[in-house]
Amino acid sequence: MTNESSRALPLPLTFLGGGTYTATVYADGTPGASPYQTPVVVGTRTVTAADTLDVARAPAGGQAVVLKPN
Repeated sequence: MTNESSRALPLPLTFLGGGTYTATVYADGTPGASPYQTPVVVGTRTVTAADTLDVARAPAGGQAVVLKPN
């Protein structure tokens, strides 16, 4: 989560064990007229411990990721 300033953070997934994982990402969509009117966009992708997620947060936004082994 962030305040009224947008932020980006690279998140290395080196903490994951071997194999592949499904990452379900709940991220900020395109901000609305107010920082508090940002929609949530849900997406999935396959990741490994070698990947890095780009965590981009809109003003007054945030991001959540659920990781499940395949």
